[in-house]
Amino acid sequence: MSTSDYDVDPSPIHHFGDFYFAYNAMLAGIEIGLFDLLAGAPATAEQIEQRLGLHPRLTGDFLDSLVAMGFLERDGEQYTSTSLSDHYLRSGSPTTIVRYLKGAQSRWQRLPEALKTGEPLVRVPTPGATMDNLREGKDDWRLFFAWADYLAELRNRWLAGEFDWSGITDLVDFGGGNGSAAAYIARENPHIHATVFDLPNAKVPFDERMAELDMTDKVSFHAGDFFVDPLPEADAVLLGGMLIDWSEDQRADMLRAVYDALRPGGLVLSGSHLIDDDRREHLASMTASLNIALVSQHGRVPRIGEGMSWLQRGGFLDVRAQPLGEFETLLIGRKPQGSSR
Repeated sequence: MSTSDYDVDPSPIHHFGDFYFAYNAMLAGIEIGLFDLLAGAPATAEQIEQRLGLHPRLTGDFLDSLVAMGFLERDGEQYTSTSLSDHYLRSGSPTTIVRYLKGAQSRWQRLPEALKTGEPLVRVPTPGATMDNLREGKDDWRLFFAWADYLAELRNRWLAGEFDWSGITDLVDFGGGNGSAAAYIARENPHIHATVFDLPNAKVPFDERMAELDMTDKVSFHAGDFFVDPLPEADAVLLGGMLIDWSEDQRADMLRAVYDALRPGGLVLSGSHLIDDDRREHLASMTASLNIALVSQHGRVPRIGEGMSWLQRGGFLDVRAQPLGEFETLLIGRKPQGSSR
């Protein structure tokens, strides 16, 4: 069956192609050190060319593309970085995500290889090995949490301002890292006492982040290993994206720990990417699942119905799902009344 040119709309290809060009322009800016150069130091195109060794034939379109994307500002002939690029794309920033963007670029260029082998492109000895490295001090906690904050920023703001926290007094952020989510929630809902439960090595980045947000006296830190140590008692436990990063057995262990920590009637809240049950709509969640599969043998993004079944098998009642911002889904379950800890 033939189809004429008039029957085929090429706009989706144009759309994704334009984003591909733009994303690579951003990565090029990182690679050549542009955002480091312009942090607090405006420069003309000619000065940028001289300092970075660029050829003038491409520089104008390149710089102005970054202006259009919001990564640079132009005042007359002077270019400078924006708060967005300085926050995330400058290599020396404490909130930089440069390392992780470069890693993602390298992985996705090898997607055809992974599709044929079915194997992750990052070799780790066991499920959760990233956290094992952090537990043993083999990785930089600050860089790890900067990436986690970047991924969770929209989620944290929505949870803090849109979810109904009126019946919650004690909140535990399970694997809450540097405390950003707990701090956002406690700041918008001052009746809540929030506690971050995470490995001991997270304490220093937690203290630094709470000082930065002026929340030092409003969010506490409880050190522990959630596969070994009990969680503090709570009215609600926030899991963030924890459920999609682990094996089935580890996920069951986490939910058991959450169930035991909750008071009767307490809530478990898990906000993350989830794929629509028909697997046709949640593009960001499906590509997020691919990205997880490129680095993990066991992690994946489930369908919404499957995620709900995890909570139900963990003993939670009234399990429901609702949109969480633009791209993610919030799973909510309740511990039965009359249950013991």
